[in-house]
Amino acid sequence: MDYILEILKISASGILVLWAAYYMLKKLLDNEENRRRYELRKETAKLLTPIRLTAYERFALFLERINPESMLLRIQQSNMNAGGLHLALLTCIREEFEHNVSQQIYISPELWSFIKGAKENLIQFINVCSSRIESDMPAIELSRIIIEGYNSIDNQPTKVALDFLKKEVKAFQ
Repeated sequence: MDYILEILKISASGILVLWAAYYMLKKLLDNEENRRRYELRKETAKLLTPIRLTAYERFALFLERINPESMLLRIQQSNMNAGGLHLALLTCIREEFEHNVSQQIYISPELWSFIKGAKENLIQFINVCSSRIESDMPAIELSRIIIEGYNSIDNQPTKVALDFLKKEVKAFQ
């Protein structure tokens, strides 16, 4: 009986030492894994930060370029009629958007939603303005309707999206 008791004492202390070693080794390995994850995140952030800032810059430029006043100055020509200007404005918005669409992976889903909303609202606004006049009228008439109408909007889509973008960039830094 003493023999079994001695084996039990030795086994219990051995199991206790084995458990302590396992626990310490697990803690050490977990800490090492967390450190490696932190280093990886730090390196990734170092690489992605300039890319993300570039995406924000490109979307800010996109929103400025699709602002009706900016577009009309770039697109409108003296010999254009309202129908031609309408088509050119919609083409410009879609081309600008398609040029920057891949940058969406670097911004938040909320900002992406604001940018898409600004584009869609602006297209709808231009369509409504265009429907108010005949397509063979001079382009200057459509320009006037668009600028007057857009300036009378309290929450201009491009301005709302640009304000949200600026707020997100400030929070990002």
